Amino acid sequence: MGAQLQQQFQAFMASAPDRFVAELVAGAIVLIVLSIYVRGSVGTLIRILVFFGAIAVIAVGSAILMNNVSLAGPPSPAVRLYRFLTVNWAATSEKGDGAAACADPQALAARQPVDIERHERRHQRHVGDSADVAAASSPPPVADKASSAAPTEQDFPELVRNSYPGIPPERLMQLAASTVSSLPGWELVNTDAKTLTVNARYHTRVFDFVDDIRIVVTPRSEVDLCSRSRTGEDARWPMNLLHADFGANVGHIKEFYLALAPAVNEAYRRLEIEQTAQQHGVKLSRP
Repeated sequence: MGAQLQQQFQAFMASAPDRFVAELVAGAIVLIVLSIYVRGSVGTLIRILVFFGAIAVIAVGSAILMNNVSLAGPPSPAVRLYRFLTVNWAATSEKGDGAAACADPQALAARQPVDIERHERRHQRHVGDSADVAAASSPPPVADKASSAAPTEQDFPELVRNSYPGIPPERLMQLAASTVSSLPGWELVNTDAKTLTVNARYHTRVFDFVDDIRIVVTPRSEVDLCSRSRTGEDARWPMNLLHADFGANVGHIKEFYLALAPAVNEAYRRLEIEQTAQQHGVKLSRP
């Protein structure tokens, strides 16, 4: 019985975005039709509602475009619109799950490099203890299977955690900090070399809202982002009653990754030059 209720709840949550958008469209159509045929004071009120509704649609559409995101693309326009109007944060994950919460820094720090994991598996194969052999031959955890599964209806391409194998994590943190400093509207708050963390703020161009952004580099040379708006914390703004970011935090993550790409490409080019020089016994001067 409990499993059946859980399945029904999950089905309801999965259909919520489509139902939400359908209700908005149906309500707009009803108001437009009523504004045409209803007369008197009631008709005037309905036409006023239609007018302000049109202004709201234009404002929301403009905000989404300014945040460098679009309703087009996976998982679907309905899911994207529902998220932009009901969520004021965004976080990266392995699959880009739009419902994933900001990752725990300790869990990110525990993500050991792939080379270390392979070394541990090789070590287990040579252990004589039967218990260790059984552990080495056991199937992978469920989480590993889920990470390689097909995309779901909540996966956003912009929220996939990017990995840059081969670049030292310390170097990646430096590149992340310099990227933050180069982006307009972004403010570098502080960096922590021990935890490989970069904290930043983004100030919106119109109302000067503040979004807090945390960037963590994992031992696997992954760059994880968590972006959260401060909406709801300042009672001076009526818009803070809406816990929606109109896609701003997803746009921050997308903007950062795009800005980081040239620096990462240069780092890879430098690594390739150093490896080639090392093979030929040539010493390079530091840039």
